[in-house]
Amino acid sequence: MRVLWTSPHTRPDWLDRLGEESQGGQTVVMNKLPHALSRIDPDLKIDIFTRLQDSDPRAGQPLKHLDDDPQVRLVRLRCGPTDRYVPKEFLYGEPITEFALGILDFAEREALRYDVVHGHYADGWETAAMLKARWPHHPPALLTTHSLGKRKRADGLTRGEGTAAELDKLYNFPVRIASEERSLVVADRILPLSTPEAEFLFDHYKAVPPGDPRVSVVPNGIDPTAFPPAAPGTRQRVRRDLGIDEEEFVLLIPSRVDPRKGQETMIQALVRAGERLEGQPYRLLLLAWPEPPTDYATRLKGLIADKGLEQRVLAHPPVAHDDMPEFFAAADAVILPSQEYFSIVMLEAMLLACPLVASVHGGSRDVIEDGVNGLLVDHNDIDQLAQAAVQMVTMDESARSEMGRHARQTILDAYTWDKVARRLLSLYAEV
Repeated sequence: MRVLWTSPHTRPDWLDRLGEESQGGQTVVMNKLPHALSRIDPDLKIDIFTRLQDSDPRAGQPLKHLDDDPQVRLVRLRCGPTDRYVPKEFLYGEPITEFALGILDFAEREALRYDVVHGHYADGWETAAMLKARWPHHPPALLTTHSLGKRKRADGLTRGEGTAAELDKLYNFPVRIASEERSLVVADRILPLSTPEAEFLFDHYKAVPPGDPRVSVVPNGIDPTAFPPAAPGTRQRVRRDLGIDEEEFVLLIPSRVDPRKGQETMIQALVRAGERLEGQPYRLLLLAWPEPPTDYATRLKGLIADKGLEQRVLAHPPVAHDDMPEFFAAADAVILPSQEYFSIVMLEAMLLACPLVASVHGGSRDVIEDGVNGLLVDHNDIDQLAQAAVQMVTMDESARSEMGRHARQTILDAYTWDKVARRLLSLYAEV
């Protein structure tokens, strides 16, 4: 079987640069899941198409085997201007049309016939829908959500990220949502990452009526062998390098610094929890701090200073994906104060037995049993975030350790990449 994967904005070979230019959890999926598929099925061939950009340090090799996997190729093609970075929100229309035509030309030159096209994120959906329509054999199209425009818009409004007009201008939501609806009409399978996301599709997208049999939940996963615990002594070394004392409780937000990731809400929650945390030695560690600072990072810095939290909040630049176990080892708990559709970071933290706080509105609802292998909160509710922070900081160490052990077992039982890949292969076979 020959499968085409695409998401123009994602660079699957950028695992060492997570946190940059929309490179987050989806980048990990686009790298790890194809390798899991190829491990299971030696006859499977996967071509992943992404955009070409001159500033990309890997653009000099536009066609290559991803991580030297002979069954998985990465292909860079034009998708709009190559001389500057174009946010993914503005690739719809002409850029994606150019991109799809480039894929058609590539397939014709190499005499390739794809059995399945698999679009990831809305830009990949639009590409997949175009390809299905253009090829005479109309290959079945599968669409993996990663996020939904209507849901991101609603969440941004709830957080007070801006007015409806401001959000629509910044994230191009009207164009994205219209593109999503068109793509969903022609999809053969629709693959939300979680039950809450499936419910949102049923409730808010005209193209997906309640109970639509095309919808199958396919979560993200993790490879336990590729994300091992840090070596003994790592916790002490990393804390020493960060200037954190051993007795200080470290609450880690391992997300890129972005308004949608909830760092500002978390700082407000620490202020709300002030008296309850008074006398407790703790630090909030923010990873992936941008340099130079974005407008949002600058605003965060000002908020931290204004609330007198400079000694409590520590910002750190982005780190390579392979270095993340070191920071999980240095932390006592992890918090994701944002709506994560199905967070790879959640799986990584739980695999490494880190007690986790995550949103009840995301994929974490499928994974976390509140109070057993983590804590669930409404990420938009400052009081709930404050209470969760207090609960983690003041929890007995043995209880936190037990929560971490339950978290690790949950991942091993149901959320490895191989288990996810087998589910996806069965869907490929069905279509």
